[in-house]
Amino acid sequence: MEHDEPAATPDDSRAAEPNQMLLLNSLAEENEALRRQIGEVVATAAANEKIWRHFAEIERILFRTRELDVLAEELLREIKKRFQPDQVILFLCHPDLLDRFFPDISDGSAPVSEGAWIVPFPAETGSALCAEASRPFLLSSEKITEFRACFPEAVSPVRSGVIIPLRIHEIVFGGLFLGSMDADRYRPRDGTDLLEQLGIKIALSMDNCLAYEKLKDLGVHDPVTGLFNYFQIHTVLEREFRKSRRNKEPLSVLVIDFNYVHGLEEFDSGKDVLRHAADLLSEILPEKESFLGRYGTDEFIVVLPGVAEEEAREVVPYLTQTIRKSPFNYRNTAILIQAAIGVGSLKEGTESKQDLLDAANRELRRLKSIHSESESPAESPD
Repeated sequence: MEHDEPAATPDDSRAAEPNQMLLLNSLAEENEALRRQIGEVVATAAANEKIWRHFAEIERILFRTRELDVLAEELLREIKKRFQPDQVILFLCHPDLLDRFFPDISDGSAPVSEGAWIVPFPAETGSALCAEASRPFLLSSEKITEFRACFPEAVSPVRSGVIIPLRIHEIVFGGLFLGSMDADRYRPRDGTDLLEQLGIKIALSMDNCLAYEKLKDLGVHDPVTGLFNYFQIHTVLEREFRKSRRNKEPLSVLVIDFNYVHGLEEFDSGKDVLRHAADLLSEILPEKESFLGRYGTDEFIVVLPGVAEEEAREVVPYLTQTIRKSPFNYRNTAILIQAAIGVGSLKEGTESKQDLLDAANRELRRLKSIHSESESPAESPD
């Protein structure tokens, strides 16, 4: 016998309505939470994509030029523009980088743009700061105070920051500092993987720039003597002049003129004599403490960093005597070599490297004039 289900009463329907509303409200809350989570994921993905685009643009800058001074300025401007720190400072401690690319930076700093600086500091400071760490380290306002002495005077105090070591192959080039007035901008708990990769790529580009400069050095030698050619010895002199003036250190230049070359035309061995003279000077002069180059047809330049005028003049007699006592042997003939040497030294009023060369050349002309007068026949009495 079949039994019919009892029909739902109006009271039962009214009792089910609150349960349905609770279920709908719960589903709505879950949907809203899921919508927020999706929104956060989408926003995070968009932010990460934007960051990656920024890093891709910075990487493009890093590897498109071999001129580090140009690269550094573009890099700091781009970091300031894209990541908007209140301060960005490139600290450099590698001496070759400073001497080759930033010889005019004073003991203070070189502003690149508003809120961006290039700052040199001693190599030992850079090593202490970055040599033991490869990962960036985040700084609170208290920690930043400890590094305050390294900052340019124009830099205003910041409340948080990060220092990115610039080192590769155990070579420390310096560090990149990003600072913010927001105390929560750079927090110790934040990840630094991307910043670490940025530091490695900046250091790699610096290493490439330096390697390219050294490669250029290999292609700038005089084909006859093997010494620096005219253009390179001038480049070296310019670099050493700026370095000496910046560090307030002495610098001297010798201009050496040989009076034998034109007399050897009949032997057709002028190049051999030049090589002989170049070899003599290369053996006499310390390689790591001087630079030797061919200045003209039969003139050489010696650049002596750290050597004052008095010390340079003490070297001159030794050079002239050694050259005179070392003749060039050609077809059983001993060809004597004589040299006149002019000295130019960095002084209070020296404004350019050309001033050094002018002083040495004036003295050289005077010496050659005295030599010519001593060789001219005496006038007969009336």
